[in-house]
Amino acid sequence: MLAAGVAVGTLLVPSLASWAGPRGELRETKHRLAQVRGFIDHDSTRAASLKRQIDRLNLRITETQIALNRLDSEIGRVSSSVRSAHARIRSIQREIDRVENLAAEQAVALYKAGSTDALDALLTSSSLGELNSRVELLGAAAAENTGALIRFGRLQTQVRQEYTTLFDMEARLNESKANQTRLKSTLASNEKMISNAFSELKRKLRDHKETERHLEGAAAEIRQKILTAKVGAELAALGISSEGFIWPLNGGVTSPFGERWGRLHAGIDINGYTGQPIAAAKSGVPIYAGSGMSGYGNVVILDHGGGLSTLYAHMSSFAETSGSVEQGDLIGYVGCTGNCYGDHLHFEVHLGGNPVDPMSYLP
Repeated sequence: MLAAGVAVGTLLVPSLASWAGPRGELRETKHRLAQVRGFIDHDSTRAASLKRQIDRLNLRITETQIALNRLDSEIGRVSSSVRSAHARIRSIQREIDRVENLAAEQAVALYKAGSTDALDALLTSSSLGELNSRVELLGAAAAENTGALIRFGRLQTQVRQEYTTLFDMEARLNESKANQTRLKSTLASNEKMISNAFSELKRKLRDHKETERHLEGAAAEIRQKILTAKVGAELAALGISSEGFIWPLNGGVTSPFGERWGRLHAGIDINGYTGQPIAAAKSGVPIYAGSGMSGYGNVVILDHGGGLSTLYAHMSSFAETSGSVEQGDLIGYVGCTGNCYGDHLHFEVHLGGNPVDPMSYLP
């Protein structure tokens, strides 16, 4: 990726010394454009590969999110169970506090009476079932002088069981929270990986596209420069008339000067195609360039001095001009704006403000 970026940067630096003239410049620009489009194709292939990677990452993210949702539910359930266990332990502890003193008195009485076996049986049972069995075997269940002690033993056994359960649940809870932290880290890492990959690819494609756009514009400009130079050469090859005019467009005359459809056709129509360059037939000063003349579409008028002027109509667009124009300079492009029935240049010559036959002035 770094190499491609450096290569693109290199493409942006002109090295025209090795190419001669506009045609060489066009060849180099096309070569650079082909290189950039190659990089775009390469990155588009990378984009497809990245899309597959992203699909796999998204699947992993989805699986991770599902696992997180399950952990969240489990953590919620276990947390609720832990709170319930704490509540039960507090309740049992309050009950223990109530019977503790009387149980202690009964324990002392048993000890003094030498009933240490009974005392051990009542206070060291590991479960309520074991305690009940021992009480039944000792025959002490119905004895009034051991009731508090039996109750105390049962509560102690119960609270030990509750704590055991509580410790197990808290261990599960801690393990689930650790897994949750790990999964969240994995999720964030995958999402960051996708974001970085997308950002890098978008940046590269944007840079390539921007380079492509500039190169396409440069190529179009050079092509137009070559076309204009070619047209100028072609028109010059047709010669200059005794009146000092050249043809503004190299094409056949499709409609002459004179009466047409019951009215004066004040110029000649020269066949052409949209975008074909139009040259100034004689050096002069632009006195009008716009589309405000009825039926003429986009029109340019040049003043050549001595009451002589030329008009160029139906153009598709204007060329950039500043001040005076030299003979053969580009002034616009063939089109079919205004009232027309096909691409052509309507060309008029005016003398003293009156239209005259342009054929009298053209070579």
